Amino acid sequence: MNGLLLGWVIALLSAIIWPGLVPLPLLLFSIPAVVLLRRYPLLLGWILGVTLFHLQAHRLVHPERPLHSGDVTLVARVASLPVGDEIYQRSQWQVEAINGETFSLWWPDRVTLGWYGAPVLALGQRYQLQVRLKPPSGILNQGGGNARQRALAEGISATGYIRNGLILEDSRHWRGVLATRLANQVSALPRGDLLRALVLGDRRGIGNDRWQALRSSGLVHLVAISGLHLSIVAGWVLWLGRKGLSRFRPSATGQGQGVLWLICGALVLGYAALAGYALPTRRAAVMVLLALALLWRCHEARPWELALRAAALVLLLQPLAALSAGFWLSFGAVVTLLMLNWCRPPPEGRWAKLGYLLYLQLGLALVMTLIQGAWFQTYTLQGIWANALALPLFSLLVLPLCLLAGMMAIVVPEWAATPLWLADQALALVTVLSEWALWAEQRWPLLGGHLNSEAAVSLLVVLLALAMGLLRPWRTWPVYLMVLLLVVGWRLWRPEPPWQLHLIDVGQGLAVVVEQEGHFLLYDTGAAFVSGYRYAERAVLPMLRERGAERLDYLVVSHSDNDHAGGVPAIRDALPVLAYRGLGGACQGEEQWHRLTLRWWRAPAGPAEARAIDNNDSCTVRISDGVHSVLLPGDIEADAEALMVEAGVAGPVSVLVSPHHGSATSSSPGWLAALSPQWVLVPAGYRNRWGFPHPAVLARYRAIDSQVWVVGQEGQITVGFWPGQPARLISQRRHRSPWWYNRQQDAK
Repeated sequence: MNGLLLGWVIALLSAIIWPGLVPLPLLLFSIPAVVLLRRYPLLLGWILGVTLFHLQAHRLVHPERPLHSGDVTLVARVASLPVGDEIYQRSQWQVEAINGETFSLWWPDRVTLGWYGAPVLALGQRYQLQVRLKPPSGILNQGGGNARQRALAEGISATGYIRNGLILEDSRHWRGVLATRLANQVSALPRGDLLRALVLGDRRGIGNDRWQALRSSGLVHLVAISGLHLSIVAGWVLWLGRKGLSRFRPSATGQGQGVLWLICGALVLGYAALAGYALPTRRAAVMVLLALALLWRCHEARPWELALRAAALVLLLQPLAALSAGFWLSFGAVVTLLMLNWCRPPPEGRWAKLGYLLYLQLGLALVMTLIQGAWFQTYTLQGIWANALALPLFSLLVLPLCLLAGMMAIVVPEWAATPLWLADQALALVTVLSEWALWAEQRWPLLGGHLNSEAAVSLLVVLLALAMGLLRPWRTWPVYLMVLLLVVGWRLWRPEPPWQLHLIDVGQGLAVVVEQEGHFLLYDTGAAFVSGYRYAERAVLPMLRERGAERLDYLVVSHSDNDHAGGVPAIRDALPVLAYRGLGGACQGEEQWHRLTLRWWRAPAGPAEARAIDNNDSCTVRISDGVHSVLLPGDIEADAEALMVEAGVAGPVSVLVSPHHGSATSSSPGWLAALSPQWVLVPAGYRNRWGFPHPAVLARYRAIDSQVWVVGQEGQITVGFWPGQPARLISQRRHRSPWWYNRQQDAK
């Protein structure tokens, strides 16, 4: 059985990168399953896992699935607590019918939709909606998140926005009603946002400052309902139940124990239901219930077998769970503890046990830092002391008090004021520790912050060397020395060009980074929205941190349009800027920037009609090393392009960033003929509503034999310039992350 489950888990995890082995499983299925099960269980498990993974992925990305793209009419229910305000709301919807017809249960039926000017949505309401759908998509850059991967992991078939909607049924889901009731009860409490998160998994009220403090302290997991919370509930129920049975109904045969275990399992499921059965909660509930079942039936199971069974069951219910960070964090923690316990069994003695707990926490903190660095590009070294202080009190006092107070607020709100106040005071421990950690990190930045991929790989190699030193698979020092030298070789193995251009994926906007030997120029910052979402924070700054930027030599803002200048405040707050150009600075003349020459140009003032919008006022810059050159033209249109040709500043370039996102009002034939670019990079968002790049513009590029890459299709595009060699282009989706779940169709 262990071999079968191990093969199953290995297949599902490896299929993340290589899922297309369908012909091989089908061929191997021709061998009698009984023979495989008896003689080759690992192989059979692998076959079953790969097949199931492929079927699940096929349902979500098949181009003929009903919920795919285009304008459709849906009948759907609100399936998640809406996030947003009176201007914009976003939530998941469970679709019941599309264009008047129900569809097969085979196809996924969940979508994520945004709605501008929406009514106040409530969980469980049923609407008829006119929507525009597109496949799950998102920006993809170095150091940033991956929205498409997250959507597929959650079973989202499509995303989009609602044009208009008509309510059909104003039924309210019980969890939404409870969330509203509890929010009203705790609105005046200083830590009411944390109470809502712990009782109902409703984290909508937690602000950015609170999240930052929790990240700095490594205590984020305390406000995300997981296996820790469910285990605490199970432990309290079993302890109280056994105390009650021993006092009120003692029995030498253990009468009543079965009922106690069933009640414990029911309460664990009930708490998971309060949290909305999100993916991490389902995963945690599976593991806790399996452990309870094994303990109840007195079946002995080694810890690694419990983890294996839990992983197999979770992946059976949700094969794409391995695409989520929560899966790796949960099982990474379990496997780490198992390995540490295997390497060093628990000792005897009070002080020895204290040292053993410190050893476990140190090892767990290191591994969790690595996993968090890989997924979120952040780390904190303060999780060790913060968790050591918070976890005991959280388990014994804070969580039980919060749950009891929350239940009273929901069931008997007139009696809940005092318990809620007490729970709020108990949560002060979490907030005080997190604020101390944030203060310490601000004073000593090395305690936490961004962790780029090279640092994560280096840390992985060091941990591997330490593990080899503990396990001693080879008792010779040259082996450990060789592994440690890989850290140094990692950087030498990847030499970088003297300078690079990075066209960042910021949707339908523009952000370009020019990098040379540790110095950075940022041209435009992407858009900012009333919802609070800013591409500068989600894409530009993570990418700059990944590249090791500590400051900007230049911040260039071509003009005032939101899709170019929306992120300026975020950039200024995050990084020191030595010089400004364009909007807020000069844009004329020529200057030397280390090895590169910068030639600034802006069209002279023209007729008012041409300035109805300030696209033609864009500050343009030509960057050259004497052999290679790049032109960043902002949003200039045909009028400014003609003036550029007349002024004699439109000479040949190696790389052109397409003006105005590939609009038909730009990239005029005469201007393109003067530039004759070898490469054209188009900053157009995936399936944008304007249809950029325009087909006529693409035809003009092809007419001069330019090679065209669209950022919405490629993700971040990096161009490296080497002396005496042609420019080399790297696509985030095509080269750095060429996995199946990152592929997006044509940007049109």
